[in-house]
Amino acid sequence: MEGLFSLLLLVLLSFVAVLFHLIRIFFNAPVDFSMDWNLFLSWIPLITAFFANNLTKRFGYIPFTLILLSLIWLAFFPNAPYMVTDLAHLTVNYERDLTWHDTIMLFFYAEVSLFNGLVSLYWIHQAWRQVFSRSVSTYLFLASLPLAGFGVYLGRVKRMNSWDILNAPEQIPMQLWNSITDRTALVFSLEIGILLGILYLVLWAIIRFRVRYTKGSSRQN
Repeated sequence: MEGLFSLLLLVLLSFVAVLFHLIRIFFNAPVDFSMDWNLFLSWIPLITAFFANNLTKRFGYIPFTLILLSLIWLAFFPNAPYMVTDLAHLTVNYERDLTWHDTIMLFFYAEVSLFNGLVSLYWIHQAWRQVFSRSVSTYLFLASLPLAGFGVYLGRVKRMNSWDILNAPEQIPMQLWNSITDRTALVFSLEIGILLGILYLVLWAIIRFRVRYTKGSSRQN
């Protein structure tokens, strides 16, 4: 299945992140385990996009299945960039060794989570291009960036999470309305969307360059 190597690599990086956490537990307990939970949540859109990409390449035109998978992906996609905001929890004490360990640990968790999100965005985008027109897939891609930022805002500021869709659906409309009319939410959503867009362009450029370089080398041989 296409992308299996990427999944294995991201699994390895996730284990390294957990190793950083285990080192901290060994030297200083108790520890907040929300990082591990948030890292787990960032895997849900990755796995969803993995199956969406492979299903569309195998079965072709499956719009209803892809729409369903895309909704699941979008509901959990904000969990990937969410961990960037965990850096706000850092307490600075330059004379304390754990300050630097926590800085590296939180950054590594955020980095792996972002990798999960960016790879999932690449795969779901490829699935959209397989099923929908180029313009529709582009619109979906562009819309997903600020929507992810809006989801991060709902999680960090409003303390909502993806499971509220099942646990407390009656509270969602009011929370959404209050947030949509909030200027901070709009700025936050736009900036997270820009961050994801720039990082995605870097990933896309690297992949495209590698593909073209590989094809060029094959033709020369």
